[in-house]
Amino acid sequence: MDPDKILIATVEVKNYQPNEISLNVEHGKIRVDGKHHSEGEFGSETSEFHRTYVVPESVDPSSVSSRISNDGVLYIEGSKIAPKETEVALVGSSHASGDVAKIDDKKFTVTLDVSSFSPDEITVKVLNNELTVKARHESESHGHFTSRQFNRHFVLPKDVDMDSVVSKLGKDGRLRIEAARKSLASPTERQVKITMEDDE
Repeated sequence: MDPDKILIATVEVKNYQPNEISLNVEHGKIRVDGKHHSEGEFGSETSEFHRTYVVPESVDPSSVSSRISNDGVLYIEGSKIAPKETEVALVGSSHASGDVAKIDDKKFTVTLDVSSFSPDEITVKVLNNELTVKARHESESHGHFTSRQFNRHFVLPKDVDMDSVVSKLGKDGRLRIEAARKSLASPTERQVKITMEDDE
């Protein structure tokens, strides 16, 4: 089995056809229903079952899938949720330099000390989910040439809305950059198709 998949449950369904079984995922629960009806020479036969399982916290509900093995067992599986990124990578900087990056449920915020640079010497760029801040200062006085530069690179979580990035430069020389995080979609119910495994 795929190492990123988790087996949630197995159900014996030898007496059922795939079209007699339904599987629904809603509000963190999986409901499996089966109903079989057949007419025979001596009458009719009806059988049914209902099962409910809780989606494990480590499984993405939208990834739940099912398959029926050749020996008549329904396997219900799901993919692991990717770990949440709670820290933002700051390349080439430290807290000692006055850099502070934070991320919470609603937004990403970074504060940078750029007091050694004027506003027109600072550039803020976004590309995909990456944020780059650069500053460069050059001056010449009494035959002495001075050059300073500043580079910061951030890789943000995928759910940060890069179109919402704004930056503000305070009078204290600190640059504050903010971006909103996209809200998670509400739980939705969906029908999961049941497929038969091929003979090996």
